[in-house]
Amino acid sequence: MAHTEAGNPGVGPEAGEPAAFAVGVATYNQAQTVGALLQAVEGGLAAALPGRPVVVIHADGGSQDGTLERAREASTGLLIQVSFALDQLARPGTGLVRPAALRAILGEVGKLGTGCAVLDAEAGSLPSGWIERLARPVLADQMDFVAPCYLRHPLDGTITSGIAFPLQRALYGKGLRFPLATDFACSGRFISALLEAGEWPAELSRVGSEAWLVTRAVTGDFRICQALLGAKDTTGAEGGSDLGLVLPRILGALFLEMERHVAAWQKVRGAAPVPVCGGGALPSGEPKPVGVDVPRALESYRLGQRNLQEVWRLVLSPAALLELAKLAQRTDQEFRFPDTLWARTVYDFALAHHFRVMNRDHLLAAFVPLYLGWLGSFAGELGDADPARTEPRIEELCLRYESEKPYLISRWRWPDRFNP
Repeated sequence: MAHTEAGNPGVGPEAGEPAAFAVGVATYNQAQTVGALLQAVEGGLAAALPGRPVVVIHADGGSQDGTLERAREASTGLLIQVSFALDQLARPGTGLVRPAALRAILGEVGKLGTGCAVLDAEAGSLPSGWIERLARPVLADQMDFVAPCYLRHPLDGTITSGIAFPLQRALYGKGLRFPLATDFACSGRFISALLEAGEWPAELSRVGSEAWLVTRAVTGDFRICQALLGAKDTTGAEGGSDLGLVLPRILGALFLEMERHVAAWQKVRGAAPVPVCGGGALPSGEPKPVGVDVPRALESYRLGQRNLQEVWRLVLSPAALLELAKLAQRTDQEFRFPDTLWARTVYDFALAHHFRVMNRDHLLAAFVPLYLGWLGSFAGELGDADPARTEPRIEELCLRYESEKPYLISRWRWPDRFNP
């Protein structure tokens, strides 16, 4: 049930003046931070759209700590509060809170008939200027989907850098640097297309919704761009102590989208850059330093190489298995995961997921040691490199994914005829 606080009673789906824009945030037991967050959101909206009617959509997953009440106390504008059912698997920091929350937010925005920005509330704060930089391309440039482009430490968000970004770019030909969007903006047209599609895929409650939204944007007839948002810590969304949960979730989402859009990505060759839209002052701030325990990551890889042979043989070619065995014998200083081997490993797991060679949960869990091997190699290679050196290295990896795409297509189309 939705609750509307009429801080501006002339705005809303039943009022005379339509809203110009909306911002959605989702919470779950965040009473300590929700007040400051909503005040920052409303302040950002006022700065980005002075004098224009705006709405904040607050979706809550059944908080028991007073989050809803704190939000109402803090809000000075029009606040629409909606509830959503929290999946039993969901917990903060894993991304699994978001699918039902996004559905609730976008459903309310659909009634308003306007564009919106959706912000990641788990950070508990909102840097100045983010709303303006997300909203302006929708309002001024008629963009349908605006993805974030963060300033981050080279070792922050490595699931994105090593898998999600190069895979999405190779598949769909559009290089959104951060395709696992937790902050984004979209037009009323894009929201209508999502809502008119009917029921959202049931798998989203288990695998998350970021890949689904972005894939809809890059495969449909929509205008897309990126917005520079400045520094953000993405570690919580991509790993840490929850790596064994988060990585399989992200992989599962990406692989399910491959199945849904196979007709689209098999026609794509190469990749085109996605424009970066400006607007407002670039938010200040430095990316949070991130460290990787390289010896521990590589030891996890070696342990997996010893204990997961039976699983890996069902997925990987004999040549790949031989290369992986050789890698396990190298010292930490010598350990370098070749780009070709890495791209083919990701593709092989996507193929195994598609053909259901085994239980999908077990399959995705068996990928974690391989990722840790790649991560240890990536961190060992880059050291303390700054983004100016890191981005060209990630570009090399993207090009290798693209050059190996014929391998993926051949094995997808003719699994019995093409088996290197």
